Amino acid sequence: MIKKLRTKMIIVSTLSVLAVLVVILGVINGVTFYNINQRADELIHILAENEGRFPKLVEGEPIQQKKDRHNVSPETPYETRFFTVYVDRSGRALAADTGSIAAINTAVANEMAEKAYASGRGDGFIQDYKYSVSKNGDKAMIVFLDCGRDLRTFRSFLVTSLMVAAAGLVGVFVLVYVLSKFAIKPLAESYEKQKRFITDASHEIKTPLTIIGANTEIIEMQSGESEWTQSTRNQIRRLTELTVQLVSLARMDEENAKLPMVDFSLSDAVQEEAEPFVPLAQTSGKTLMLEIEDGISCFGDEAALRKVVSILLENAIRYSDAEGKISLKLSRQGKKNRLWVRNTVNGIEPGSHDIMFERFYRADSSRNSKAGGYGIGLSIAQSIIEQHKGKLTAHSKDTRSIEFTALF
Repeated sequence: MIKKLRTKMIIVSTLSVLAVLVVILGVINGVTFYNINQRADELIHILAENEGRFPKLVEGEPIQQKKDRHNVSPETPYETRFFTVYVDRSGRALAADTGSIAAINTAVANEMAEKAYASGRGDGFIQDYKYSVSKNGDKAMIVFLDCGRDLRTFRSFLVTSLMVAAAGLVGVFVLVYVLSKFAIKPLAESYEKQKRFITDASHEIKTPLTIIGANTEIIEMQSGESEWTQSTRNQIRRLTELTVQLVSLARMDEENAKLPMVDFSLSDAVQEEAEPFVPLAQTSGKTLMLEIEDGISCFGDEAALRKVVSILLENAIRYSDAEGKISLKLSRQGKKNRLWVRNTVNGIEPGSHDIMFERFYRADSSRNSKAGGYGIGLSIAQSIIEQHKGKLTAHSKDTRSIEFTALF
């Protein structure tokens, strides 16, 4: 349990940091790309409005006014690399102006323009060139703007930010992995003390129970059996069973506890364990139906899995309604074994009822024991299934029945 808790803590912490990093990097890189694209659109719009040229600035005009006009500085025409191509209505290139760029010749410019016009889009990217199509009568002017420098800077920043984020995530994982051991240490110590207390208390209870049982036998030998001695014997039996189950549960909770795993016929084991419950159900006025698929094998602890069958059937018979109907099915589901027990009840809320696997849980608020049991049988069954790398769930599809499903 402590190991699982630590693992969950590491996973949750790492995923939380990952989510924050994804949001931060997404926003930063998204805004950066948006600004690049927005700036490109502004320059292309200026070029399209001025027939593929930057507007001339008035000589002697103050620098600030020159910057404000068309959002163009005096250096922008010399810094910007672009070219324009005129195409006809069919998309065939008519003329190209590549005087403001050295990396593209007329043939390449015409080819890119025809490709851009054929796409049917008003703007977009071809390689590192942002383009925009402006139609005017039978002709269209396509302006291409070289965004290569900005895009290379953006890609470099993106890769660097991802590498830094990855390194930070690894660092967080290492720190959480190391520090989580200290964070859950008080809980681990408390849990170990609890298990030790259960084990020690169970052993200590056995001695007085043995003495009480012996004294009861002596009283019966001297005075004969009575309802009082019989009641004492019943309570001794209940306490003995409870202590055995508590010790069994505490041992299953141990981190290094391993069940003896062997190959065996699960079909035969379930059949043999379930058959004695058929007449037991009949004596209680209830019906138990078995549907066990032949030839199912399992690699696990046969005795422990037999105990699961016993616990589920005892629970079904004890808590089903009068004249209740109980069903047990064993089948293969993909690569897993599926053990399914269903019983009718007087009334239950539809949905998940995994709370029943909590120790000492009882459905009634008074937590009485009129129906027998101690409220830890299902906890033991759940622990056994988990040790077989499986899961045990409780679910109700209606208000008249409950199903226990073990996949392992």
